[in-house]
Amino acid sequence: MKKLIMAMLTLLIATFAYAQPYTMIKGGAQFSKFSADGSESKFGIRGGLGGFVPLGESSFYFMPQLVYAQKGQEAGKFLGDCTLHYAEVPLTIGALIKFTRHVGLGLMVGPYAGYAVAGKSDDPEMTDNLFEKISRFDAGISGSVQLHIWKIFVFADYDWGMRNLMHSPDLELGENLTTRAGAIGVGFTY
Repeated sequence: MKKLIMAMLTLLIATFAYAQPYTMIKGGAQFSKFSADGSESKFGIRGGLGGFVPLGESSFYFMPQLVYAQKGQEAGKFLGDCTLHYAEVPLTIGALIKFTRHVGLGLMVGPYAGYAVAGKSDDPEMTDNLFEKISRFDAGISGSVQLHIWKIFVFADYDWGMRNLMHSPDLELGENLTTRAGAIGVGFTY
């Protein structure tokens, strides 16, 4: 197992050493909700920075990011109107399909991990002890489609939370509480 991990790290370092990475910044609007019945979508913002690291001479690339994402719900049977402020790290791998020299379509997928740095709920019982009831840590699968035109791109991201956020055994929701979020926006590479 150690040899496999070392081989993967060596391959990753070699890729970074020989590739010409591009830096990107992006921002947009996001709608999110919890997986629980009755959860209604909440509007928020999503923005971040990261890089496109080509994997050799192919059209495949590695795209690590650091993203700020507002998640939560407008209303629901649990937590009420709730907003969570996440710092997320999506680690996606994708492909860029080029139509012309300056126009292409990027498709990517990979895991993400997030940590709620702050949160609030309109439920008075939840506001003071929100993170005693739900976990700050979230993880799941992130996917994205990007239309690149020269150095500008339009993106559509989707996060499918897979970690149960229920932290307190005294809450009887009867199901897992996971996040769902979709975002659209624009970005710039340089």
